Amino acid sequence: MKIGLVGLPGSGKTTCFRILSGQTMVDSHHGATIATVALPDPRLDAIFEAEQPKKMTYADVTFVDFAAVHKGDGAKKELALHKVAGDVDALALVIQCFGDLNHLGETLEPCSDLETLLLEMSLSDLAIIGKALDKLNAGPKAERTPQVMGLLERCREHLGRGVALREMAFSEEDRKLLRGFAPLTLMPLIAVCNIAEDDLMGDRIASLRAKADQMGLPHVEISAELEREIAELSEEDQIEFMADYGMDALARDRFIRACFEILDLITFFTVNENEARAWTIARGATAPEAAGKVHTDMQAGFIRAEVSALKQFEQHGSLQACKDKGYQRVEGKEYVVAEGDILQIRFSR
Repeated sequence: MKIGLVGLPGSGKTTCFRILSGQTMVDSHHGATIATVALPDPRLDAIFEAEQPKKMTYADVTFVDFAAVHKGDGAKKELALHKVAGDVDALALVIQCFGDLNHLGETLEPCSDLETLLLEMSLSDLAIIGKALDKLNAGPKAERTPQVMGLLERCREHLGRGVALREMAFSEEDRKLLRGFAPLTLMPLIAVCNIAEDDLMGDRIASLRAKADQMGLPHVEISAELEREIAELSEEDQIEFMADYGMDALARDRFIRACFEILDLITFFTVNENEARAWTIARGATAPEAAGKVHTDMQAGFIRAEVSALKQFEQHGSLQACKDKGYQRVEGKEYVVAEGDILQIRFSR
């Protein structure tokens, strides 16, 4: 899972990135800072403890901190984040909801900031699509297929009328064609309301929440500055500090859960004598598709999957016990993987 953070100057976007990533900077590309962090999972801990493989590997998430978006950028040219947004699974729009003034010294208006970000992304997509059409029209006639030209013309028309691409109906083939252009307005979005320390219930952002709900935009509240303070404490002090503020989970946990929901992801596990590992996959994926997450050869040569439900594993204590008691199932190519499944995949080499 790869999540990009986008925001106007002063939104607290980079502070959000640091608390989500644990400030582990691992790469930089086209002005974006990238960090990949493991997702601790007590279910995998239990599998590792019971099966005793040589190592354990959590699923991970990559966070990308894009350069700030300035009002008017999208109207001039495509946004810089287009250069690195192609493989991002979702975009988190960080909105300043703390203080009274924005970075320009103007009265803070979170709803207006959200609209600005969405508009800039639409204008950027319009610039990208327009450039692609110009290039095709100037190039060899053979490349101007009716399907591609018609698709891009339709996108340009809708974007020019202020309609985000996510609001349009596309065939799966059209979506595959559009991926090459990395359109921002076709990506799943989540609004991150960066609230003040003294507004943890979000009482001051009722209008922003209503606006996001009206747009069908999922949202989560984070006090990035407070979370930064918590991150600097010892684990024991963190628990006490969170209790004082009535917090039951850190921002990263809540944010990742929200991202799993908007992307409709689930977790499955694999284990052998060498490794116990957690994987994320789209809900509805089949056993061969899950095998492909592990290795492409396993999908190509898939024979069957021996499946143990996590509940049965927890109840009986080991995969062998599940098998001995008849709770391990043998599933074929049509099996749809469920949340928490432990898969042992058999394939031909």
